[in-house]
Amino acid sequence: MNSQTNLKIVLVLITIVALFSIGFKIQPILENYDDFNPNTVFKVNYNYFFKSADRNTTVKSFIPKTNVRQRISEQKSISDSTLFFTKEISENGNVKGIWSTKHKNAYHTLNYEFVFEGKEQTYIVPRDFGEVSNKHKKYLKPTENIQSSDELVSNLATVLKQNTSNDREIINKIYDHVKAIPSAPIITLTDAVTTIHQNRASCNGKSRLFVALARNLGYAARVKGGIILEDTNKRTSHVWAEVLINEIWVPFDALNDHFAYLPANYLEIYKGDEFLITHTPGIQFDYAYQIDQVNHISFLKMNAEEIRELSNISLWSIVEKGVMPQNALNLLLLLPIGGLLVAFLRNVVGVKTFGVFLPVLIAFSLMHTGFVSGTILFVVLILLVGLISYPFDKIGLLYTPKLVISLSIMVGLMIVATVVGIQYNIAWLTTLTFFPTIILTIAAERFSRATVEDGYKMAIDKLFQTLLATSVCYGLLSWSWLPSILIIFPECILLIIAVAMLLGRYIGIRWTEFYRFRPLFA
Repeated sequence: MNSQTNLKIVLVLITIVALFSIGFKIQPILENYDDFNPNTVFKVNYNYFFKSADRNTTVKSFIPKTNVRQRISEQKSISDSTLFFTKEISENGNVKGIWSTKHKNAYHTLNYEFVFEGKEQTYIVPRDFGEVSNKHKKYLKPTENIQSSDELVSNLATVLKQNTSNDREIINKIYDHVKAIPSAPIITLTDAVTTIHQNRASCNGKSRLFVALARNLGYAARVKGGIILEDTNKRTSHVWAEVLINEIWVPFDALNDHFAYLPANYLEIYKGDEFLITHTPGIQFDYAYQIDQVNHISFLKMNAEEIRELSNISLWSIVEKGVMPQNALNLLLLLPIGGLLVAFLRNVVGVKTFGVFLPVLIAFSLMHTGFVSGTILFVVLILLVGLISYPFDKIGLLYTPKLVISLSIMVGLMIVATVVGIQYNIAWLTTLTFFPTIILTIAAERFSRATVEDGYKMAIDKLFQTLLATSVCYGLLSWSWLPSILIIFPECILLIIAVAMLLGRYIGIRWTEFYRFRPLFA
């Protein structure tokens, strides 16, 4: 048999093995498809400890429910037999868990467990808002801690409204003012007026002031309460503001700078200016929230054990046991796909890049920094290296020492950019972590070498073709399902090998050549 026949046999065998293994798992995957697609999953446990009084004792706590951006499941209350548990639904739809006991002067422990699946949600704030409907008019009225009719609040609202021409600009002014108030870990209740007086507040003071200012200017607004979920034990809850915009409650968290946006790890528990926990006065009481992040496949309803039992040919155990950080595993799995894509762009399309895997690595770094800001920063830094190396060429420095000088200056510029970003709160300048820095350094070295070997014109042309390939890779690699698919179906690597082998036999005209020699094809 000749080499071409051997190649065909190898290709067929690789493809059959991969497709057979994938087919074995595809049916249970399709049967357990989950269209909710959460970004993050946590197991949450309310841990409450108290000593009952010499009379009937009650502990009450709001508990979450499912909505469009969060799903709550596997809810259960675990406590000693002396505690009686009930649920109560209030007029505004909040759900409250109530634990009561008649046992006097006794120590009690109660746990309320549930699984939270959350999605981030971004809202678009229109230029003009509609009228507030009658059922929401109550959210225009002042309350004890949201003194929207107070003279101090009215004066501030009047100042903020100046030089605005639409509703969106007014909400922006309110948001920017509240965000600029210095944050402080104040654990006592801070109302709207007190926040103005002391010009310092935690989340509850900032949220109440935001709501008070919005109500004063005619916008229905309310406080929303919950917990920012992290893989830790904590005692702190969190509140933010919501404004009714065209019958949709839009979130604003001025403390954490989330404008019309709610991150995936925000657990929504109750609405309104309430307290998360209340209990019989005078009792000894303590609490903690035990929060554990759960590894998950976003498009599957299956739990960790079911995914593990799906097949022995799976990388799920590596994720579940923490053998390798998931980001590192994602990079490892996505590199072959990105490399195949770049190989197609080079061999078939005719795009010239700095190496095969460098565009893939740059795409990964842009996922850390953000595409637009990262691309701008990348181009600026690379071009700076070229400009900096120019005078060194004139004085006749050797290539390697010149490169060390250029890259040292680039690293210095990146450190300066990070410091400036922290100083002036420019978020995208502070995203230069170790990994993007290394990738940018490698790219700068490639660009510097190309300027020496091919000249600046060809080096810049190759740089922008590399950015084109990087953009295509970024579009593919930013698909959130892709790493999960590769974790469940690592056999896809075999298919990538088979496709790469076919690509290696391609001897046709590159697509860019059709454009280059278009007069000949006319």
